[in-house]
Amino acid sequence: MIRITSKWVSLVIAGMLALPIALPAPAGTGEAKPAANPAPSSASLPPVVYFSKQEVDANFEHHKGKDESLYDSDYGTQNFKIKTSHREKPTRAEVHLTYTDVVYVVKGSATLITGGKLVDIITPATYPDGRPFSKDEVWGRSIEGGESRRVSEGDVIVIPNGVPHWFSEIGAPFWFYNVKVK
Repeated sequence: MIRITSKWVSLVIAGMLALPIALPAPAGTGEAKPAANPAPSSASLPPVVYFSKQEVDANFEHHKGKDESLYDSDYGTQNFKIKTSHREKPTRAEVHLTYTDVVYVVKGSATLITGGKLVDIITPATYPDGRPFSKDEVWGRSIEGGESRRVSEGDVIVIPNGVPHWFSEIGAPFWFYNVKVK
């Protein structure tokens, strides 16, 4: 569990500023040094995507039982998704076979169980919103064994693909960003 603090953010920024930068050769040496990473043409880059606070809050509020997606990338067979997840009570335990979850808790608290083994496997035909169920996920009613921890506002959790996970107790409302990386 990582707690993001201003000291942590300062360390990350300082580390980024310490990265080597290619500079032009001094005048008169006749030797040019190539840039470390020449910038690609902006025409070949994906667009910047922005969501206002109002759009994000509306997405947290509206879905209740529907798709939680705020954004599905198109950078090569959707290699990441951003979800605004909202829980009022425990739902199912799950394992993602291809996606790693990066969770940032926005509001509330929950007990998160990771590892262990899924109990009573569920194989639905469709998701609650009617989309066909993915073969890249496995659901269960709970988890046997595993590590239990209380997570709350500001916590960040990285759950690698293949690891069972379940929010077994919810301090409602429980809101979290879930970035799913393939």
